[in-house]
Amino acid sequence: MSQAQTPRRPTWITGSLALGSAAALALSVVSPAAADGHVVVDGLVSPLGFAIGSDGTFYVAEAFAGQLTSINKQGKRRTLVSGSDGQFTSGVDAKGRGTLTYTLSLPPEFADGPPTDTTLNRVLPNGRTRELASLLDYEESANPDSGNLYGLAASASAECLAQAEAAAEIIGPARYSGVVDSNPYAVAIDRGSRIVADAAGNDVVRVSSNGRVTTVGVLPPVTQVLTPEALDGLPLEACVGELFESDPVPTDVEIGPDGNYYVSALPGFPESPGAGKVFRITRSGSVTEVASGFTGAVDLAVAADGTIYVAELFDFQVSMVPPGESAATKSVFVPCPTAVEVGPDGTVYAAEGGI
Repeated sequence: MSQAQTPRRPTWITGSLALGSAAALALSVVSPAAADGHVVVDGLVSPLGFAIGSDGTFYVAEAFAGQLTSINKQGKRRTLVSGSDGQFTSGVDAKGRGTLTYTLSLPPEFADGPPTDTTLNRVLPNGRTRELASLLDYEESANPDSGNLYGLAASASAECLAQAEAAAEIIGPARYSGVVDSNPYAVAIDRGSRIVADAAGNDVVRVSSNGRVTTVGVLPPVTQVLTPEALDGLPLEACVGELFESDPVPTDVEIGPDGNYYVSALPGFPESPGAGKVFRITRSGSVTEVASGFTGAVDLAVAADGTIYVAELFDFQVSMVPPGESAATKSVFVPCPTAVEVGPDGTVYAAEGGI
């Protein structure tokens, strides 16, 4: 890693979680060589995503508040988007003046009634906002992961399948294909287009400048072995040791120095420790696993030299994967990290305590 790309001293942006929680939230600079850090911004509400502009401005998606906040280099804050009809802001990116883009969604567990629209939006230079596309509309018309099969593997025993069928009201169907669902969790600006990681759709899509949505790539199911710990008391004793094909759940997308897209993913049920992955999607749509072994991989960043940084929510760390490696070689303790980015000068920042 060159001197210009060496991460500097960790810096933290902190806040406080809504919904009555006393947990601290933070955005920080982290270094593989040191675990210290210092607060640069506090008072944020659930910063599940952030971006760093070319002028050093932070754009923070304060998810549960449904707002987008900017903090300039002097520390001045400005609310750019506020109170978005109860929807969550989680994805944000900025590349130059007038490109600030963010996502709006409402996960099904928080919805009251029929599915809520999920959208990609832009903040115009005059401060107004404009919808670029409905990701839910595209999901309903295309359902890109409909060809994936999830749930118990075909090799599951009859006794396991019988128990799963009896517990369907708790765990859902024993085996199912990709359902229609959308939660645009992260966005990356790629020239005139926006690349969106849809956590509920299990895919990555492109939104062109004219609002046309197309599929970039569909992540494959994540194969896990069911353990007593993973089942956590569910009435599925006969399923211990069986294979389970989990939803891949893409949580972030970034553009690497090679021009390809890098995607962090944490599996849906049972979400075993170490089952998180990083995938590479080429511009032709080829999907390849490039790194694994992460626990709660909720975000990633890719440095100019190809180093990958992964925020591991459930392992309380940000981990570093050097170029050419398939697993992390270093990590830094970060309480409940929810996002990570590399600044223009090579500094590595992470959001802390967002959940």
